[in-house]
Amino acid sequence: MGLTHFDENGKAVMVDVTDKKETAREAVAEGKILVNRDVFQAVKAGTVGKGDVLAVAATAGIAGAKRTSDLIPMCHILPLTNCKVDFRMNEKECAIFCTCTVKVTGKTGVEMEALTGVSAALLTIYDMCKALDKKMEITDIRLLKKTGGKSGDIWNDFDRCAGLVGENLSAENRSAGNAEAEDVENVCRKKEKRTRRWKAAVVTMSDKGFAGEREDKSGPLICEMIADQGYDVVRTELLPDEQKEIEKCLCTLCDDEKVDIVFTTGGTGFSLRDCTPEATMAVAHRNVPGIAEAMRAASAEVTPRAMLSRVVSAIRNHTLIVNLPGSPKAVKENLEAVLPVVEHGLEILTGQAGECGR
Repeated sequence: MGLTHFDENGKAVMVDVTDKKETAREAVAEGKILVNRDVFQAVKAGTVGKGDVLAVAATAGIAGAKRTSDLIPMCHILPLTNCKVDFRMNEKECAIFCTCTVKVTGKTGVEMEALTGVSAALLTIYDMCKALDKKMEITDIRLLKKTGGKSGDIWNDFDRCAGLVGENLSAENRSAGNAEAEDVENVCRKKEKRTRRWKAAVVTMSDKGFAGEREDKSGPLICEMIADQGYDVVRTELLPDEQKEIEKCLCTLCDDEKVDIVFTTGGTGFSLRDCTPEATMAVAHRNVPGIAEAMRAASAEVTPRAMLSRVVSAIRNHTLIVNLPGSPKAVKENLEAVLPVVEHGLEILTGQAGECGR
């Protein structure tokens, strides 16, 4: 996928989010500062000459997150709804870990705000302790997770977050914004659940594509979009609009190859040869109408012709099958509408999560 902060001429631009929907978004970032033993003990005891280092640093972190758009040129100005800064001290490493959790209901994410909050907090610790240690090192600033938006939930590798669950400081004495000490530990506990990559297959239905008379653009687009969300595309197929052949392919993918999800594209319109929905329902064990309804609703905001789409979604054994339209534009609209939620459905289907709760 292209870099969104550059136009077709290579000029840096702010991403236009005018047409995006407002959704609840959250980001968590972390970083650490390595200090000598004297600084570590002084910060822990609150005896640094300049004052309570962590209290000041927490305030600086919140202020930094709020001022991100003033520091990073292409960041949007966002009305943050919450910002929390937490600290953990790891005596073995002589390290002070910082996490910043930022929330907003808006049209773009708050990853940069969380990263800026961590940076500001750690820089403040450095500033307040530099008279005691000339060799402090700020390191490992990174995004732990982000949720919300069209790209859905993204969780990074949490192996390195184990240090955050070390020696806890009182949330009342060592954090700002009513931060709760359990937040980071809860994030870490979800590592096992979030490291699985879903096995996906992409099947294109097109008589002309199968005959070599038309280039398949929708199939590769699906592969690109889902790969960006952590799916492993283990199989791609290009088939003619023949119902029995489609049914056979779907059964093989679900029963023999046991993929987690099959995305199909094409064959969902009114043409007499369009039979993908019929083939899907012929092999399905359970219907999942909500996914198809959500895709039609999303497309209907762009064009009233969305009502002519006959896409369906269904389950066969432990595999989810999702029909997508044939045009690349419609594929993009439909996937952006449902990908953030489909992963939770897969977690339930494969026994990795409980039923949905509000």
